[in-house]
Amino acid sequence: MGQLVLRRREAELIRRTRGWLLVYGRRKVGKTFLLRREVAWDLYATVTRSRDLLLESEGGFERVGLEEGVRRVVETLRRGGCAVVDEFQRLPETYWDLLALAHPSGRLVLSGSSFGVVERVFSRRSPLLGLVNPIGVGIVSYADAVASLAERLGAREALLWAVVLRDPWVIPFADLSADPAQFVAENAGRLAIACSGLVGEVFAEEERRLTGLYEAVLRLLAEGYWRPSEIAGALAPRGLLEGGAAAAVGVLEKMAKMGLVRKLKAWRSRGARVYYRHYSPLLSLVYYLDQKFSVSEGYPADPESARSAMGREVEYCVAELMAERDGGAPGFHVSPEGDVDVVILKGGRAVAGYEVKVGAFERSEARRAVERMRSLGLPRTGLVSLKERPPEIEGAEALGPEDLVAAAERVSRGKAL
Repeated sequence: MGQLVLRRREAELIRRTRGWLLVYGRRKVGKTFLLRREVAWDLYATVTRSRDLLLESEGGFERVGLEEGVRRVVETLRRGGCAVVDEFQRLPETYWDLLALAHPSGRLVLSGSSFGVVERVFSRRSPLLGLVNPIGVGIVSYADAVASLAERLGAREALLWAVVLRDPWVIPFADLSADPAQFVAENAGRLAIACSGLVGEVFAEEERRLTGLYEAVLRLLAEGYWRPSEIAGALAPRGLLEGGAAAAVGVLEKMAKMGLVRKLKAWRSRGARVYYRHYSPLLSLVYYLDQKFSVSEGYPADPESARSAMGREVEYCVAELMAERDGGAPGFHVSPEGDVDVVILKGGRAVAGYEVKVGAFERSEARRAVERMRSLGLPRTGLVSLKERPPEIEGAEALGPEDLVAAAERVSRGKAL
């Protein structure tokens, strides 16, 4: 088989959006791959860490200084061509005026990886304000990943591998013939080192000193912390955060804007309104294994622990898929009496709940799960299994692996219910 390429809906958005673009998102989510494949560029300029420009065109590669490189970009635009400027956050703002002078000629596509680049481009003093359309690119959606993988794998394998490969930088060394939990466990050490590196360039240069705080928060989220008060309580003794829950909320909200943290609604969950968790299932898995086994220091991870942790990430991914399918937003219910794995919200109101299992449901187990969800007042209930279609319980939706793949394919094609 050829190289695996996950088809994603952002590709069509980039192709059809007219005018100048700013494509943004954290590192290693596939922005460069998308732009190289989906944009008919005449000049591809990458701003290097040493602050020069690597230019690519039909004539090959060339390394030039910033001034010469920006001049070449402007010339391309004025000829009506398309120029891409990758790692745009590294380009000093003194050169932005030169780019703006070429507007609206040609097509300029800027790509940035740091948190601050969007705020800088759209600040009141920016010469690019009003000239570019922003398009955010995060990790691959679960629906898109499943739909692509189902062309190569069985339904269950596609659903499990999609959890890991939503971070597309893993694709080149992923062995799809292996068990995905086993793969994560065996490669956890080098994955942990890579994940820590991903955090670094998300931040603007002046925020590098805060990287330790953000990584500590990511590790706590991986361990199951989700309340700001609990996160603040764990960080304060280490001298990483002052100000209690309010300060923790500020950090979490900023990380949500960076594409590192997902903020979900907590429905009827012991007074909590928001459930914070990792945006990336892979980062969550790897940080969890590093916290438990110190894999980044060379210790091995237990495959069963990886498999158990993957079950939690499956719940999150299925929540995203069901929400897209039903046109709602994913949420969670957490209580001492038992959690609801997936809650679908519309207009702030819960419209459906699902119990999710990687394995199979016993009939008695399925009946208890449905009764518990109904006792909470959920108008629709369902059972989801990645192994086989769950037992039929009157009035409850039953979704097996093939049903989930079919739902993912509809969502990925833009034909959700």
